Amino acid sequence: MKKNYITKGYIEKLHDSQSKTGVYGTPPRVIRKGEKYRKALSMTQKFIYEELWELAGKASHKGQFDEKGNVYVEVSYSYMAVACDCSPNTAKNNLKGDGKYNQLFTMGLVSIKKRKDRETTEYYVHAPEYKGFDEAFLTNDPTTPSMKADIKEISAKRNKNTTTKRETENAEIAEERRQDSIVDTAEFEVAEREYQEKDDMPDIDEMAEESTEVPLQLVADTVPKPGKIPKMDKVVTTIKKPEPIDKWVETRYNDFTGYCEVFGMKKYANGIKEEHNLTVMYPKLTVTQIVTNFQKKGIRSTSVDLGAKY
Repeated sequence: MKKNYITKGYIEKLHDSQSKTGVYGTPPRVIRKGEKYRKALSMTQKFIYEELWELAGKASHKGQFDEKGNVYVEVSYSYMAVACDCSPNTAKNNLKGDGKYNQLFTMGLVSIKKRKDRETTEYYVHAPEYKGFDEAFLTNDPTTPSMKADIKEISAKRNKNTTTKRETENAEIAEERRQDSIVDTAEFEVAEREYQEKDDMPDIDEMAEESTEVPLQLVADTVPKPGKIPKMDKVVTTIKKPEPIDKWVETRYNDFTGYCEVFGMKKYANGIKEEHNLTVMYPKLTVTQIVTNFQKKGIRSTSVDLGAKY
């Protein structure tokens, strides 16, 4: 297997967003998520590789290259055990280069440059490969097909024993909604009947009307006779109430309290306005029903927003 040595030039390219090095985050995401490496490497091996990757970057900064310009790192099993939170034996088994846990070496991610003592070894850290779907990690951080399949399988297992419970809960919710619909429909039918009964609602001019006859006492236009008290005659006349020049229904929304009322409005030529609270006069009808009824009578409607807005 070809080994992609990390050189000084490769390290410099890691910081160039125009170069396809696969590192748009350090360490390479393809190690943890890629189709080639995700299942082939254990979690400990991924941690070890990521630590070696970071050490390779530091070694390049210090100018630690071999005669061919390849970066190498020097690390002990004890250091790796502490850095990766594993036992010294686990670190040794994964870094000695042979045996059962040699996947980092067989997959071409790590190779030995030189053994120094029982604890310390010089390693080459190699760049990962980007083939097939893993090539997408050069410019992106995708969810691979195998990841999607595993996610689906895990989700199915977790929900397997709860399906019946969920179906029961959903059935109960559906029944509650059905009962609510029955109640809402019944209330609507009652309100609709009341609305039909109120269809003969009086016009605005007929509401809160007081008597249009106003008694006035006037002094009789008579000549009093000498020595006698003038006789007072009661003269009753009728003054017709003026007709309004404008009529409308006004819906008032109070943004502060959230309350809505409808008023019957009349305006006279002298500028005086007269209003009647239709919401109070017809408590069994909704605001919409009241407004609609007057609109049928050809009376226009307006709306006004009251209260503070936040």
